[in-house]
Amino acid sequence: MADAARRYPACAPVLMALSEQPAASVRRWYVTGNNVLGNRTLVDVAGLPDGRSRERFDALKDAVYGGGCTSFRLDNGSGSGADLRVEPVPSDALETPAVGFRIVAPTGAVTSQGGFTRVYLYAAAGDNRILFLTADDTAHAPALRTDLVTAQIHRLATTTATG
Repeated sequence: MADAARRYPACAPVLMALSEQPAASVRRWYVTGNNVLGNRTLVDVAGLPDGRSRERFDALKDAVYGGGCTSFRLDNGSGSGADLRVEPVPSDALETPAVGFRIVAPTGAVTSQGGFTRVYLYAAAGDNRILFLTADDTAHAPALRTDLVTAQIHRLATTTATG
């Protein structure tokens, strides 16, 4: 992803959000439904030192909502790859600042030729961040479940405020 960030500097914050693995990261899978790809939501909570969460959040917000990052190409290492589209996704009023976006691939869908969509929500609470991800065939219109997102952000905000 570092190579793509150099080629598409306006998308660097998006690429960083997709690939960062902070040392304090805790990964959990929350599974709903029948455990197929479209019914899984990944929730990744991480601590980022020295105010980096807010800095990264602000850069991501500018890239997604400011229109700086609308597409990029990820190479697969053999000279070919996919052109990916980045689209902002409005986020409901949450307890913490949040940026929602989707990344749409034109091919490689699970069950159709309509493409594959990954929906992300990045929320910042103090020096912590929580990244949500759900993905599915674009024809299935994947979306993050509001009840799951709200509950996890409330948990993070409460823990940050008391911790």
